[in-house]
Amino acid sequence: MWQVRIRLDVADLSQLRWAISPAWELLASLRVLGQPGGHAIHMPWLSRHRDDPLLTHPRHRAIRDLAIDTPGPLPGFLAPTPESPLANIDDELAAVGATPVDVVRREVTRGRRGRRPDSLDSLIKAPRSQLRTIVADLRQYWQRTIEPAWPMMRGVLERDIHHRATTLANHGPGEMLNDLHPDIHWDQQNQTLTITNRLVEIADPDRTLVGRGLVLVPSVFAWPRVYVKTAQPWIPVVRYPARGVGVLWEPEQSSHDASAVLGETRARILTLIATPSTTDQLARSLRLAPGGVSAQLHRLVAAGLASRARVGREVYYARTARGDSLLT
Repeated sequence: MWQVRIRLDVADLSQLRWAISPAWELLASLRVLGQPGGHAIHMPWLSRHRDDPLLTHPRHRAIRDLAIDTPGPLPGFLAPTPESPLANIDDELAAVGATPVDVVRREVTRGRRGRRPDSLDSLIKAPRSQLRTIVADLRQYWQRTIEPAWPMMRGVLERDIHHRATTLANHGPGEMLNDLHPDIHWDQQNQTLTITNRLVEIADPDRTLVGRGLVLVPSVFAWPRVYVKTAQPWIPVVRYPARGVGVLWEPEQSSHDASAVLGETRARILTLIATPSTTDQLARSLRLAPGGVSAQLHRLVAAGLASRARVGREVYYARTARGDSLLT
């Protein structure tokens, strides 16, 4: 096992933030489709999209060689660090298409040790036109495979961010960072974040961010790994598996005994609010109208199974001890 050790000074910690990145989910989903054996948790999604043209058609060989069959790190330009908390897929793909030519060439050749596939020759010779083609193909792939499930995925990611931010506020950065993933460890004394990489030898394990900050990106398709990028010109980023991924692809009809008492919708809501959530987050996860979710939440609160608390402009709902006992 190999490790990356990132030194975070006070300036870096003061710029710590979270973001959701659709472009990263797109890129990571390709890795899942290309290497399904290690991602059984996504089997329902895999079974629907394993024969997608991006995985099978010869004209998409370059994308596969970039995103799936690369022997080294993933090319950073395919998923830039998001600049806003909730990035838009069109904006992120536009950033991919605008990658400087020298960055494209450097990232395509990095880690290949002279063994670059022929499919990438045109990207080296004419990066600007080839990037336009790649972006168009990736956008169509997004529309076929991820866009239909994006509201549910976004709900999972938003709930994860709320949980992490609450932990940070209540217990400080140490507990929050150490809770992200078993392969992530924060050493308060040395101000070092150690990330274990189980697969690839790392040439530069010791890194300093020199005040550039750090973005934490919860991810559906990163599971079960952690991905880190600190190289210029991007803002340093750590991508980690979000909480709740295990139930993302479960059938909508719950088999839990609580559904017989509460009804299917209220039982599913009660399960989700193990992590405090807003009405909009729950509506996106369940693919239901916010008004209907709000009505069900009010019934759960009235029954003492859920509580509500205002944080700024948002109202969050959480399961009570009585709600916990009903589901155990």
